[in-house]
Order: sequence, then structure tokens, then C-alpha cells
Amino acid sequence: MLTIRCQLFVVYTGLEQTMKTSITAGRRQIRTVAYSASVLMLCSVAVGAQESGTEDGHHEIEEIVVSVSPIGRTIKELAQPTSVLEGDALAVKRAASIGETLSGEVGVSSSYFGPVASRPVIRGQYGERVRVLSNSLDAMDASALSSDHAVAVEGILADRIEIVRGPATLLYGSGAAGGLVNVVDNRIMEKPLDEPVSGALALGTDSATGRRSGAAKVAFGNSAVAAHFDYYRLTTENVKIPGFAESALFRALEEEEHHDEEDEHEDEHDHEHEEEAYGVVENTDSVTEGGAAAITFTGDKGFVGVSVSMRDSNYGIPGHAHAHEHEEDHEDEEHEEEHEEHAEAVRVDLEQTRVDVKGEYSLSGPFKKARFRLAKNDYTHMELEGTEIGTIFNSDGLDARVEIQHAIGDRFDGAFGLQYKSVDFEALGDEAFVPPTDTSQLSLFVFEEYALTDDWTLQGSARVERQTLKSPLAADYEDDAFGVSVGAIWSLSDALALSANLVHSERHPNATELYADGAHLAVGRIERGSVTLGNGQLDKELSTNLDLTLRGNYERFDFTFTTFINDVDDYILLTATGLEDDELPVFHYGQDDVTIVGFEAELGIELMDSEKGHLHSRFFSDYAEAEEKVSGNYLSRMPPLRFGFGLHYSRNALGAALNVVYHDDQNKSAVNELATEGYTMLNAELSYTFNEPDVFLFVRGTNLTDEDARQNSSPLKDTFPLPGRSLQLGLRYNF
Repeated sequence: MLTIRCQLFVVYTGLEQTMKTSITAGRRQIRTVAYSASVLMLCSVAVGAQESGTEDGHHEIEEIVVSVSPIGRTIKELAQPTSVLEGDALAVKRAASIGETLSGEVGVSSSYFGPVASRPVIRGQYGERVRVLSNSLDAMDASALSSDHAVAVEGILADRIEIVRGPATLLYGSGAAGGLVNVVDNRIMEKPLDEPVSGALALGTDSATGRRSGAAKVAFGNSAVAAHFDYYRLTTENVKIPGFAESALFRALEEEEHHDEEDEHEDEHDHEHEEEAYGVVENTDSVTEGGAAAITFTGDKGFVGVSVSMRDSNYGIPGHAHAHEHEEDHEDEEHEEEHEEHAEAVRVDLEQTRVDVKGEYSLSGPFKKARFRLAKNDYTHMELEGTEIGTIFNSDGLDARVEIQHAIGDRFDGAFGLQYKSVDFEALGDEAFVPPTDTSQLSLFVFEEYALTDDWTLQGSARVERQTLKSPLAADYEDDAFGVSVGAIWSLSDALALSANLVHSERHPNATELYADGAHLAVGRIERGSVTLGNGQLDKELSTNLDLTLRGNYERFDFTFTTFINDVDDYILLTATGLEDDELPVFHYGQDDVTIVGFEAELGIELMDSEKGHLHSRFFSDYAEAEEKVSGNYLSRMPPLRFGFGLHYSRNALGAALNVVYHDDQNKSAVNELATEGYTMLNAELSYTFNEPDVFLFVRGTNLTDEDARQNSSPLKDTFPLPGRSLQLGLRYNF
């Protein structure tokens, strides 16, 4: 163990020196916290007496084969930081959106725009930089375009959700510069059914959002053919909040502005509006339902299957009333009230039909398997202003992927493949701030792994991608992007491993960054792209990212600690100009060099293991900071330092948990961005598992202290807090 500690000290010292030369003095807080976390982890390793001989839920998750790996590797066998949420943990955390389901995972927050429109944010990166996949193929919706657009991937029927933190561009496209989320279901079955008939039922409620959810799925067949059917329905009511919708700082700024105004009638009206936005946020209710039918044919050499899924959703857009106020002349009180009532009724009506095809065929010789996946997506959502259609968004897409897996000897494995994606996007109406655009990408990729020794494993990947953007209203874009990564996993012992992953990648600009021209009312601003401004095409982002991960798995405790640094040249930014147009602030797309640094840490300790039960504790912390090199400005919407502690007790079928998560103040704000106050979340859970029948019941309390909690990664954080105190009930029945 002394040798191991010395080796780790050398590695950490080298990393510390690298960070000191690469990071400005203003980032000392990160090094301090990262160093403290490292010392905690290393001390934990030093006191470990024996290597792991037992399994708990965390260990079992690490043994899951991650589907985003082309050669079927588990979490601990990948150099890139990866995590999985599944089983009982997924059932308890499942929310009305993918973003809220994952917002408590290490390194992940959300773009909270209400209970339905919430997208994952990974290491402070969001939008196009975080790819959301359904069974390893793109969602092909409009959620990356704007934070008020819901992700058209349903997690209520997911078997598991995989999270890749950091650049995942090499296997899934240049857009995944921040990471990816892959929602995996079992509609198309990769192996024959264990039973002639099987299925599941899931029910859930949430008192703060008024969520009522139900889902059912059934599969039946034999060893040659199997059919799958599922249906789900989810509704929410207006979100209950602890106090005012607007933050104290935002209200103080408004009050200061009111003192400068002489119109007492306006002051009275504003006060009335403020009183109404207390305790509940109007127009945040929703109805979502959908389902799928699938059939799979299985043989000795492989399988092929097809599924057809549909999704309908209707949900309100919070804060949209305020964004619309500039469009009308408020000549009298009656007209103003009519306008507000009309504006508050802005809703999204979303429809999606998706066809998925998936297959696998076993080969002979050095080539082991051939896999193919294809998804055809027809997506439309309408933004309704009262009963009138304001804007229509259409996205018709095709994503196809072929992989060949190979193995040469016992130590050399890999895969190579071809991917093609085409998306025809069109926005029609008053809020169509992006012109119609046809985007196509053709990519070649390769992933290789070589077991150098029993203790050293090398991994490398590369991708070349040609992207073409065509618009009838703007200049076309066509260019190639290239990425390459080199990773290594060093097994210091049977229980301890150190991995490193170095990635150089390029990201194409998207249609919004090039061609945006108009009011983006959901977030209350005017956006103009580089081509619209007459500045020509944006350069590709050039990113160099280094992840270092130390992982330990001992009999009484396990831990994972990752630190990362990402230097990005020509990072594409949306920057406030200080100007206004039609009473909205004007933002322009430009570029600057950016450095993103941070860490993610988890530590689990088994405190008791006896006939009286099992008691486990969990500590975690994460942090990310990003700064522009030329201007010195911080990037907007970055999550603050977060750390938490949890206890979980289980005895036979009974389980209980208590979790406390502290979110620090975020004072490192972008230009024209308000600071965000910190808060502490207290959550508790109680569950019971029946074996016959297979039923899992749980009750969960969240935000038990009714905190005014505002997520800095949300564009609405100053006008829409997270839900208040909530009681959640859930049931899962497998048969």
C-alpha cells in the first residue's frame, strides 16, 4: 500500500503542477477543494485492509455493460467518466422529465424550465453540447434549440439511463462536446424472452408538481419471435413553490426601478402581479401520453427488430407572459389585463412519431459482430397563444449507424463504423428566429482497446465528420470535423485503478449560432447569429480535454474521484451587447477561448453489516468553473460547488434513506447575470420490497425544509424556483 500511495502522490503532484500552469489564480478554490477531496480519498485507501469480497447496489451497477461502449464494457472498464442509473434508484428518482430525473447525479444539473421542459446539463454545458440519445440514436427533437422545448424521450419506461461526462464526440457526433445521456429501453429485445409473458407496471405521484404518472408494458412470445407493447400517461398541475416566484435580488432590482417611476398605477399593478406569483407558478400544468409497439425476431446468429412509438404532450410555458408584454401598447387597465390573460395561456402542443430498427449478426474470424441501428423521426410542436397558433416547429430526421466489432487474439478488441444523420428543421410563425435549415452529417469512427499487460489497458478512438447546413435564406455551411482520444486504465491492485483520458475534438457551429435573427421570447432576448451579423461563418470549436479518475472498490468502502480540465479555442458564445431592440436585450453569437475546470467525487462507506441490517453512507461533491480567456468573464449558467451526504439503511425488505445536499452561492456570474444564493436540500426515503409478487413500494420526501431553491443552470432561476416541499409515492410491479 505504501508503494501505491507514493505512485498516486506522484500522479497527483504532476496534475497539480499542470493545473497551476494552465489555470489562473482566480481558480484556486477548485484546486483547494479538489486537493481536499483527493486527500480524503487517499486516506480512505490507506485504511482499507481488505479488497472487495461483497456486492452492494453500487458494485452491481459497475458490472453493467454500458451500451454506449461499442465493445461492451462496464463502467470501471472505460477510461471516460461514465455512470448508470437503473433499478430501484431510477424508480425513486424518476421525475416528469429526463433533466429532473438526473439533476442529482454527480456532474449533472438541469436547465429547469418547469417540470416537463428540463434538459440535462453536464459540467455546466447544455443545449447542443449535451447529446440526448434514445437507445444510442439521437432524439432528433427541438429541445436543444431552446430551454422551453421538452425532450421528446420518455424516461418513465426506461430500463436504465447512461451518462457520459465530458466530450463524447468521437462515437456520437460533434454536438456532444459536453457529454451525453442515453435512455435505454427494451422495446426491441436483444435476447429471447425468459418467460412466455412478462411485463411491468409503474405508478407515481408528486405533491409539489401535482404529478400523476402511470406506465405499463408487456412482452410475449417464444425463442424465435417476441412482441412488446407499452403505454404511459403523465400529468402535472401548477407547480407549488415556497414563496415568491421572483428571487429576492430580482425583486430588489425591480423595486429600485419602481422608485424611479412616477406612475402610481403601474406601481400598484406590479404589486398585484407580484402577489399573484406567490406560492404557485401559473401555467405549468401538463398532459403527456404515448406508447409503442415492437416486434423482434431472434435466431442463432443474432436478432432484428422494429418498434413504432408515439408521444403527445401539451404543457404551459412559465414566464412567457412577461416575455410577451412588449408586444402590446398598454393604453388602459382593461386592455392590459386582457393581454396578460392571453399571454399567460402560451402553451406547447407536441407530437412525435418515431420508428426504430435495430439488429445484430454474429460473424466469424476476427470480425465478431455486425450491429445496425436506424431511427426515423417525425416531430412537430406548436406554440399556442390562447387558441391561436403562434409558431410551429417541425423536425424530420433520420439517424442510421452501422458498427463492426472485431477481436484479434486475447488482448486486442475494437469496433469501427459509419453513421449518417439528416435533420430537416423548419420554424414558422411570429417567433421563428431561426430560418429553415437542412443539416446532414456523414461520419466514420473507430474505437480500439489493447490490453498491454494484465494491469494496463489502452483505449483510443477517432472520428471524422462532414457536416453540411443548407438554408434558403442564408449562406450554406460545409466543413469537416476531426477528433481523436487516447485513454489508459492502470490497475494498481485488484481494488484500485487509475484512468486517464485525453481528447482532442472539433465541434461544428449549428444553425442557431450561424443564422439566428429575431426575438427568442421564451428567454426574453433578441438573438443574432454570426452570418446574420455579417461576420461570416463561425470557426469550429477546438477542444482539448483531460480527465483523470481514481477508483477504489474495497470490502467496506468504495470511491471515485475525477478531475478535469478542458481548454477550448473559439468557444461559441452568446454575449449580451448592452443594447435593446423592441424593449428586449440584444445578444450576439461570437467566439472566445475558454477554459473549463472542475472535479467530481463520490465516497461510499459501509458502517454496519450484521443481522440487524446494513447501514451505508455516501459522500459526494462536484464543481465546474468556466472563464473566457480574453475578456476574463465567467460563462453563464454554471452550476456552483455542491456537496452532499447520505445514509441508507436496509434490513430484509425494508429500506430507508436520508440525504442532505448543499448548493453553494454562485457569485461567479456572466455579464448581465445575477448572482444566485445557495441552498440546502433535505430529502428522505422509505421503501419496501415484496418478492412474491415482485413489488417495490416507496415514499419520498424532497425539499423537506421548503427551501427557496434556484438552480443556476436554469435560464428562469430569477423568476421560477424549484418546487417546494413535496411528498412522492411510487409503485413498481414486475411480472
